[in-house]
Amino acid sequence: MLSKLKKKAPKNEVEDALHDICILKWDTEYRVLFHSDDMGEHIVVAFEGEVPPESKDTLRTPFMGWRLVRLEVPEGYLGTFHPLVES
Repeated sequence: MLSKLKKKAPKNEVEDALHDICILKWDTEYRVLFHSDDMGEHIVVAFEGEVPPESKDTLRTPFMGWRLVRLEVPEGYLGTFHPLVES
């Protein structure tokens, strides 16, 4: 018997919730990204520099039904590969 799959919240709701958390808790550059791999679609919260240590307790998987990955990227990466405003 297959177990019931938890329904994922809509992307815009999940993204808004993650922005609220990240803006209020941490003063660091971050991006909320949606990616896919062999296990399916998931959310990546990418932080420049170090991933905030307390984020392990705050950003848990599943998050609103989504698998969540916290990612540490080098300084300048997000501005280069995921700019906030496109020119």
